[in-house]
Amino acid sequence: MIGGGALTLQDLKNATRDVDLIVREKSELQQLWNVLQDAGYHPQEDVAAEYDDLDAVFILEKDRRRFDVFHERVAGVLYLSKPMVSRSRHLFDEGNLSVRTVSLNDIFLFKAVANRDDDVDDMIRIAQTGIDEDVIVEEIMTQIDLIGGDNFIDTMDQKLDRLSDQGFDFDIHQEVTALAERVENGTKVRDAIVSLREHEYDDNLYTGVPESAISRRVGEETAESGIEWLVRLGAVKRAADESLTLTD
Repeated sequence: MIGGGALTLQDLKNATRDVDLIVREKSELQQLWNVLQDAGYHPQEDVAAEYDDLDAVFILEKDRRRFDVFHERVAGVLYLSKPMVSRSRHLFDEGNLSVRTVSLNDIFLFKAVANRDDDVDDMIRIAQTGIDEDVIVEEIMTQIDLIGGDNFIDTMDQKLDRLSDQGFDFDIHQEVTALAERVENGTKVRDAIVSLREHEYDDNLYTGVPESAISRRVGEETAESGIEWLVRLGAVKRAADESLTLTD
């Protein structure tokens, strides 16, 4: 369990309409589908955009109660990582069914990349119990390595902005905003490399684009931060002549 259902079972929420589950094994998806269908749950025809964006494998509903079921990752970005599994705890067993819940820190992170209105309220509930911001930042970096991308950082930053507007400020917001700035700098550097390679360094003098040219285009600090970030992502590499090329 990764969402409101887990919060309800931990008495942090009175009730939830939808139960968010992430299944690790593909074969278990079919088993879960069959069991829920036998219990009277059926696919939902019209799914609101914010739920569709979560990229669930399937959504089944009965009498306004719903299961949102995912395989390995949520919203197309966050994976159920090994550290998340190690932090999870056992909830209950029922026959062949075994249910665990990810930690509150990880539920906070999953909520931060979702686009549903009630996710902000859930994040506030979790934060009021106390979150370990170091664990969340460490997991963010784990996710970046797993995904090989950084698209979810901006979504998190925007969600934390909404929390701040409601009077809930956390140290982690500063960390995420700093990451979002590095992501933005990386985008500027990437765009500069593409443009400079196409218009100014399209001959054989350099393998890629010199760092000095990127600095002139976007500024020295932006270039330094952006290049460092893209190197971490494996999105750029240095050629033998020290010029930079994109790897994708």
